Amino acid sequence: MSDWKYHPLLTANATAWDQQALRQSGSSIYLHSLYLDEVAPGWGYMEHVNGIRIPIWLRKRWGMKEIVHPLFVQHFRPILPGFDAPFDLYTLLEALEKLAPRISLQLDLPVPTNLPRGWQVQERTTYRMPLTGDLNCLHANFSSHHKRILKKKQALQLAASNELADFQALILAEMPKLSGLKVAELAVVERLMTWISIKKRGQLFTARFDGKLVAGCFILHSGNRLLYQWAVSSQEGKEMKAMHHLIAYVLESYAGSGLEFDFEGSMLPGLQRFYAGFGAKPYLYVRLTRNRLPFPLNHLLHVG
Repeated sequence: MSDWKYHPLLTANATAWDQQALRQSGSSIYLHSLYLDEVAPGWGYMEHVNGIRIPIWLRKRWGMKEIVHPLFVQHFRPILPGFDAPFDLYTLLEALEKLAPRISLQLDLPVPTNLPRGWQVQERTTYRMPLTGDLNCLHANFSSHHKRILKKKQALQLAASNELADFQALILAEMPKLSGLKVAELAVVERLMTWISIKKRGQLFTARFDGKLVAGCFILHSGNRLLYQWAVSSQEGKEMKAMHHLIAYVLESYAGSGLEFDFEGSMLPGLQRFYAGFGAKPYLYVRLTRNRLPFPLNHLLHVG
C-alpha cells in the first residue's frame, strides 16, 4: 500500500490548502489555489502520510488519463506540514504511475540519482540573482556587452504601471508568433495578471517611446522571490533594445531589497546569455517524465 494518496479538487478545501501552502517561508505564488485554478483547472494534489503535499494536474485527453505540468508554472515545491518531514520522491513517482500512463512534472529539487524504472529526468536551467547590494554592486555585475547597450541612452519612458490593457494587447499581438501559444492560453495570462494586480502580488513595468508601449514585463511577487514571468517587446522595442533598459530599471527598483530575482529560465542559449548578462547565475531544477503507452502511441503521443 502506498504512503501517497491522490485528492481531487472536489475534496480539496481551498482555504485550508492556502493556509498550509502559503504559510511557509518563501512560499511560491504557484501554490496559491486561485493561481492553480487558472493554469490547471480541475487540479488535485498528492498527500503523504506525513502530511507533505504537492499539487498535480490529472486530466483526461483523447479518452486517456495524463498528468501534465501546467503552463506558466516553472516548477512546484513540496509543501511541508510545518515540521521537518522527509520527502520521498521515489515513492511519489511510483504512486503517480498508478494514476496515469503519461506523466510530466517539473520540481524544484536537486537532480535525483535514483528513479523507478522507466522514468526520465532532464535538467532544466533557470537564472537567479540576489538583490542584496546597492546600485553600484548591481551595475558591477552587468556584462560588458550589457553595459555597452545601457550606455546608449534611449528616449524611453521607464516606469512601474497599473495600466494592463496596452501590455495585454501587446502580448496578444506578439506572443503567439514567438511562443506558439494559443489565444485561449493567453486569455489565462490576462486573467492571472488582473487577479495578481488586485491582490498586489505582482507589478507591471513598461517602456514607452513617444508615449507608445514598446516593451513590458510583469513581475510576480512570490514569497522571497521576484519572478520575471511575462515579457514582450514590439519590433520597435527590439530594435531599441528596450528590454535591456527595462530590466535594468526593474533590478534597480528592487536593489537592496534582499529579494531574489528569478528570470524563470530558458533552454535557449541566446536567452541564457541575456539573463546571465545582468549577473544572474544558473540554477538547476528537474523535469521528470514517464510514458507507458504501448507502441506506437508512445511515439505519437509523446510526453510534452
